[in-house]
Amino acid sequence: MTDAADLASEKRDLRARMRAARAALDDDRRAALTVSAVERLLSLPAFADVDGRVFAGYVAVSGEISPAGALAYVRDSGGTVALPRVSDAPPRLRFHALAPGTQLRAGRFGLAEPPDTAPEVQPGALAAMIVPALAFDEGGRRLGFGGGYYDGVIDEARAGGAAVIGLAYDFQIVARVPAGPDDRGVDLIVTDARIIRAGG
Repeated sequence: MTDAADLASEKRDLRARMRAARAALDDDRRAALTVSAVERLLSLPAFADVDGRVFAGYVAVSGEISPAGALAYVRDSGGTVALPRVSDAPPRLRFHALAPGTQLRAGRFGLAEPPDTAPEVQPGALAAMIVPALAFDEGGRRLGFGGGYYDGVIDEARAGGAAVIGLAYDFQIVARVPAGPDDRGVDLIVTDARIIRAGG
């Protein structure tokens, strides 16, 4: 097998393992772990002053840990919440601000997305970007879902000063995430048990 095929195989195997581990959580355990992770997330300096700033999150699917509690705090504290929309044209992930009462719609891959009429927010204008994944390692490397959507926007968000924050269950932290040259990592990882500063 080529190196690229080896990398793809490693990623596929790890994705399958992590999906199974997430699916094994019962609802009560998932809720308890989520509360712990959100409390840690809100303790970060990025959330100390949210008024007038824009924070990107996501709507959890398929057993993902949910940032909804943190996003509600942002909204209630005078900040703006932006959620991603999948696009056919680059950049393939675009963030749209949610006004009060904005109704999400069903998008690609079963994701709940803002309507295309919601104002677009450039990644470089974000205060923080909360990023989902199937696995992270302590170096900040991230195993996503295989489409490269977040990989295409993380550099711009970071260049604008955004904190790029992975959110995961602690069992999703592995010894090494297989990563190629186009894969982008995160600055911090927040779990139900700890906060990890990438590489440190």
